[in-house]
Amino acid sequence: MEDKTGTEKVFKIEPIDKLSQSVKVVTNAEEIGQEPAVAKTKFDAAVAKADTHWEQLRLQGTQVATAEAPSKPSPIEEMSLAAQKVTQLQPASTTQIIGQSQDIKNHFNTSIQTINEQLKTNPDVKISPVYEASLSEKLVHVDSSLKSALGITGVEVKGSPAVAPTPEASKNPLAKFLGYLTNGDRQLSTIVTEVQSLDGPGGQKLTPAKLLAVQIKLSFVQQELEFFTNVLNKALESTKTIMNVQV
Repeated sequence: MEDKTGTEKVFKIEPIDKLSQSVKVVTNAEEIGQEPAVAKTKFDAAVAKADTHWEQLRLQGTQVATAEAPSKPSPIEEMSLAAQKVTQLQPASTTQIIGQSQDIKNHFNTSIQTINEQLKTNPDVKISPVYEASLSEKLVHVDSSLKSALGITGVEVKGSPAVAPTPEASKNPLAKFLGYLTNGDRQLSTIVTEVQSLDGPGGQKLTPAKLLAVQIKLSFVQQELEFFTNVLNKALESTKTIMNVQV
């Protein structure tokens, strides 16, 4: 470099240290973004794993919550079942009502026998409150429909409770169910007797409209009892499983 006088000056030259072997020289621009990319990949994998684990826990919780609940037909399925029942009601006759009553009586007897056997082998058996609520609801509907059918045949129905409370019923819901079923079986027998007497010689025959009304009520009773029987079996099976696990 020249100054104003034209004389060249040489500045001091500092020595250059050699590059350490441990220091990596980046010669490719693509290598600069490799480490952040690897870290991002690991982070995304960890997030995906956490999401999968959370979904598994959520599904397990849903399964446990619904395992104890009895399955109930959807509104569309109930409409389909009701339509099938209605198609079976044509035409209404005394013979059909008597045959239908026999099928209902078989449902009563099956449930009564199941509960009696259970109370003999395990008098202190307890069922889930979820099952108990659903079973009680079905038996109340059955009792109401049978009372309506009795009223159609001309039998005076009193407003007293269907089943008188007993100490056994307060301790064990199965005893309460047994009382409802036994009373329902008696009511059904009364309906059959009344229909037969009205259809006999000299009897005041039921009109086709009343026969159809009785048949509709009994069809509803039959449907509710079928549901009751299925749920009762599931409830008792669940109780046996819990007892085996505890043992």
